Amino acid sequence: MVRTRSSAVSLIEDKLAQPAASSKKALYAGLAGLGVIVVYASTVFLIHDHAEASKEIVEVANTAVMAFMALAMTLITGQAAFDWKAVSALQHMDVDESHHETIESNQPINSVDISHGRSPKDFLRDSTF
Repeated sequence: MVRTRSSAVSLIEDKLAQPAASSKKALYAGLAGLGVIVVYASTVFLIHDHAEASKEIVEVANTAVMAFMALAMTLITGQAAFDWKAVSALQHMDVDESHHETIESNQPINSVDISHGRSPKDFLRDSTF
């Protein structure tokens, strides 16, 4: 499916105009925050009922909070990378196919010989390493 410039622009404008709460990144952050609140409430309840094991309960709760935050940051970062890639692809989708790049030079035609290019291996051979 080939998008025209106007549809790509309108898609980007629609994404930028949508409220922040409807994005996946906000959903992931909200779920992680809710998970932390649940862990905190259950920790308070468990410490109240089992005060003798409060040190172990706090250690498990701390690990659970760190796991929620690591999962949330991974999901949010992945979604941000996906969004960046999608917007980048949309920006470069409407390149004019009929436009050809030309190189202007003050050298006369056929006076520059570029047939003896160097291979990347040549640069490695020249290295001091």
